[in-house]
Amino acid sequence: MILVLLILWNAVNLGGARASEPCEVSVYGYDSFLSAKGLGPRLFESFEKQSGCKVRALAVGDGGQLVTRLQMDRKRGASPADVVIGLDAWSFRRAMTLLDPSPPISFTDWAPELKGMHWPPGFLPFDYGLFAFMADTSRVGAGRLPTQLADLLELRFRRQLILEDPRTSTPGLGFLLYVQKTLGEKTAAFWKGLRSQWLTLAPGWDGAYGIFLKGEAPLVWSYLTSEAYHREHDPQATQYRALLFEEGQPVQVEGAAIAAGISPARRANAVKLLERLLSVEIQTELARRQWMMPARAGVALPASFAALPKPKRVVELAVPSAEELSAMFKQWGQWVGH
Repeated sequence: MILVLLILWNAVNLGGARASEPCEVSVYGYDSFLSAKGLGPRLFESFEKQSGCKVRALAVGDGGQLVTRLQMDRKRGASPADVVIGLDAWSFRRAMTLLDPSPPISFTDWAPELKGMHWPPGFLPFDYGLFAFMADTSRVGAGRLPTQLADLLELRFRRQLILEDPRTSTPGLGFLLYVQKTLGEKTAAFWKGLRSQWLTLAPGWDGAYGIFLKGEAPLVWSYLTSEAYHREHDPQATQYRALLFEEGQPVQVEGAAIAAGISPARRANAVKLLERLLSVEIQTELARRQWMMPARAGVALPASFAALPKPKRVVELAVPSAEELSAMFKQWGQWVGH
């Protein structure tokens, strides 16, 4: 009888100890998301307060570099993060075998611009934006701004562009797909001409925009909402403008996903974090922290967003397979000598 009581006592107390152990969610995110003023710290603070779980986050470049990190984890046999935040539909496609294909959460209250769009299994949108070139008009001149892709090949823009490498950067890949979709058979000639026009090909958006803000070149491939950022932070800095092109502006949807193969307990905590990501509280703060558009419908936007120029049209880009991307990168490398 005493032995039975001892076994029951140990089971109860050990079980209680396990239940009281603090839970933890590990996250991979891109640099700006996890920066002090990004959405990440606000999301994690809110989630930790609500759930009692601790978030352990690691900044891993941008969307393209997140994929590389997941691939490296698999090669090294390392345990991946539970949640990956900052993949778009293209980078997600490259990492699908490393991610859980089950829907992370059930959600249908999407912004009107996202309704009707289709995403790969397991991909959870949390924001979206339109790509555009940002210009420092004090260095280019308002009357000489490019209005179409062909303008970028003019001699006056030699070494005046800052681009991102499509092999490592989400915006860089967006530009590659945008050129291919809008120029068609003229794509090869465009890239061969463009290789003498950029000052640098940065590995990610953060590095590219940092070079732009230092004044090293007057044009950088970025987002339409970058103009809202400047309006909000320095109303006097009116020289920074987003450029609308005749070809239209390509749309990018950013999402999150859960890593494949994690334990049910870790997955349950990851789901709670993603539910918080799409909550009204966090989506309301997204515009000023991410400088993107919230994926959730009915979220109030700051005045700086309402003042943005209206695109001539929105260009929805294809989502190539891993094999198609590999062939595309090889071809692009031949065009530009990389």
